[in-house]
Amino acid sequence: MPRKFKALQIGGSDLEHLFNHSPEVSWDYFDPKLFEFESNYIESIEEIVEENGQFDLVFIQTNLTDHLANLINIVSRPYNTLVDEIYWPSGYEELDLVQKYLIRPIHYNTTDELHDKLLSISFPGQYGDKVSPALTHVFSPKHINVTYFGNKEIQFQGDFGDHFIPILNWQQNLIYDKDKVIEVWPEFHTEGDVTLEYTFRLVSFNPEEGILETFVLSEEELKEPLYLRRRPYSAYISTSVKAKGNGTIHIGAVHKRLSHIEFGHLLLGSERFVDEKREEFFYYFNPSDFKPPLNVYFSGYREAEGFEAFYLMQQLGAPFLLVSDPRIQGGAFYLGSETYENGIKQVINDTLNQLGFNKSDLILSGLSMGSFGALYYGAQLNPKGINVGKPLVNVGTIAENMKLLRPNDFETSLDIALSSNYQLSDSNEINHIKQLDNKFWNVFSNSHISDTTIAITYMENDDYDQSAFEDLLPIFSQQNVHLMNKAVPGRHNDDTPTVVNWFMNFYHILLKDHFGRDSHAE
Repeated sequence: MPRKFKALQIGGSDLEHLFNHSPEVSWDYFDPKLFEFESNYIESIEEIVEENGQFDLVFIQTNLTDHLANLINIVSRPYNTLVDEIYWPSGYEELDLVQKYLIRPIHYNTTDELHDKLLSISFPGQYGDKVSPALTHVFSPKHINVTYFGNKEIQFQGDFGDHFIPILNWQQNLIYDKDKVIEVWPEFHTEGDVTLEYTFRLVSFNPEEGILETFVLSEEELKEPLYLRRRPYSAYISTSVKAKGNGTIHIGAVHKRLSHIEFGHLLLGSERFVDEKREEFFYYFNPSDFKPPLNVYFSGYREAEGFEAFYLMQQLGAPFLLVSDPRIQGGAFYLGSETYENGIKQVINDTLNQLGFNKSDLILSGLSMGSFGALYYGAQLNPKGINVGKPLVNVGTIAENMKLLRPNDFETSLDIALSSNYQLSDSNEINHIKQLDNKFWNVFSNSHISDTTIAITYMENDDYDQSAFEDLLPIFSQQNVHLMNKAVPGRHNDDTPTVVNWFMNFYHILLKDHFGRDSHAE
C-alpha cells in the first residue's frame, strides 16, 4: 500500500475538503478549543503519532499559547511545521521550538493562494528524473561541428548566424504530473558570442488535443528553474533549443522534479547549489538533538533524483546532512568545477558553524558512489571519522573495467571519463585513465588524516574497483590511521544488506567511542 502524506491542521476552518480528490493525503484537524475542554488531548495526539507515525505537515492557524507549544513539541519535526503568517506575530518567532524544528511562516496574498500552496506541497516522498542529451534529434547545419559526450553533453561549435535557428530537440519527453508543481532545470553553458533559447511545450496525452501550453525562455530567464504551477491534467513536457551567434555550446540533461515551492526542492527543507556550468547538488540538513557529531551522508548512484539514507541517519539521533548529486545518469561522484567542489565543502563547514561544532565533531559517510565523496572530501576536511561501504576511488579504472569485468554495467563511469570537468589532455587511453584515477589520489595522498578514524566495509570480489581497499592501506599505514574494516564475499552489488548492516554497526561504534553516544555499538 503506498505511503500516505499525513497532515495535521491546528486551528482555522478545517481544510480537509481541499484533499477530497487526493487519496495520497490524510488530513487531520485539531480544534484549539480542546485545550480548554479536554484534559487528555496530549495523550490522544501521542496515540495518533505512535499508531500512524509522524506528521509530514503541521499547519497552524491560531495564536501561540503554552498549550499549543506543548502540542508543537509532540507533532513537529524539522521543516514540517508552517504557521499562517497572520498568526506568526503572536510569539512564534521568539519560541525556542521554532529553532529546534525550523518552523516557518507561510506567506500568501489571498486565501486561494494559501490553499494552492498547501495543495502544492502535500504529497508523499520525493521524485526527480531527467532526459539525457544522448536522446536528441540534432538539426544544426553541416558547417556546425557536433560532438557527443555520452550522457554528459552534446557540444556544438561554429557560427549559428544572426537569427535563432533550431539545433536540437529531445526524442524523449518529461512528464508533467497532474496537480503538482514541477521544477524544470536544463543543463547548458556556452563559450564565445552565442545565445540560446529553450522552448518547453506541454503536450496532451490525447494526440487530438496537441500542444496545450508553450514557454519560450531566454538564458537570462533560465537563471532560475522553470516552475510549472499546478494544473488539473497530466501532460508531456517536450523540449527544444535554438541558437544564434558564434561560439561553442554545451547541452546537458534537462531535469524535472516535484517541487515543494519555496519550502524545499526535493524534500521539505532541502536546498540546492548550482555552479557557473549549471551543475547542481542538493543538500538537506536535520539538526536532530543539536549535539555532536554532524553525520554527513553522500548518496550513492540514483537514476531517480533525490536523497537516500534519510531514515538510517535519522535513527542515529545526531544532526545529519544529506548530499545528493543529480548529474549524468545517477551521479558524477561529486566531482566538478572548482566552484562545485568548494560549494560542497562550504555547505559542510557552514552547517558545522550553524551548530557551533568544529571538524572534530564531523563524520563523513557514504556507500558505493557516495563513498568517493566521503573519502575525497574527508581528505580535505580532516573529520573525526569516515565511514564507507563498497568503496570506489579509482574512477578511471572503474570505467576501464566495464570492458571485461561488467559489460554494459554502470555506464555512468564512461560518461564521467568523457567529462570536460577534469581537463584531461592526454589522448592515450591508459594515461587518460590514470589521470582520472589521480583526481582522487592527488588529494588523498596529500591529506592529514592521522586523527581520523576510518571504517570500511568492502566487497572481496568487487567488479567495479577491485583494488580500492588495498590501494588505500599504504596511506592509512603511513599516517597511523585507526582503521576498522570488514570484508564481505561477493561482487560490488552482491550483498548490499550485509554491507549496510556493517556500515551502521561501524557508525554506532564511532558514535560511542568518540562522542559518548551509546546506541547498539558492538
